[in-house]
Amino acid sequence: MYKDGHRGVALLLMVPLTGLFGIVGFGMTILAVAVCRLPDLDHDYGWLPHRGLTHTIWFAVGAGAVTTAGLYVGLIGLPIEIPAWPLALLAGTTVFLGIVSHLIADALTVGRGDHAIRPFQPLSPEQLRFGLVRSNSRIWNGALLVGGIGAQILALGLFYRPF
Repeated sequence: MYKDGHRGVALLLMVPLTGLFGIVGFGMTILAVAVCRLPDLDHDYGWLPHRGLTHTIWFAVGAGAVTTAGLYVGLIGLPIEIPAWPLALLAGTTVFLGIVSHLIADALTVGRGDHAIRPFQPLSPEQLRFGLVRSNSRIWNGALLVGGIGAQILALGLFYRPF
């Protein structure tokens, strides 16, 4: 999946949270979209195999945990009293969901072998592949992005109730 498709899947995955939490959920969505392409950092480093470690649930858990811990430490050091633990946990969970959206988007694509994702390796070599679309399809990448934006607008409009 290309960047627009990844962003679209992240937007779609976060729709329930936008609907549930309104503007806070939409803020979570922005964070999820911001990190949804993080697993593709393996393109930048030759020593990381593509769709290897960064395309696992363990990477998502680790990134969420690092976000939670780092933000918590940063928030408790502030000179004001804020709910540091809930905010840090919310951010870490959002990072986790953003990365999971990447795995889902890649699983939608056609391909096998090295092109498939194995989200639970090394514990399980099983591939996750739905094989519905070609990763380079401009139509599908665009449709996912437009659909995600539209769904977010609907979620905000239909479910958001100002205080």
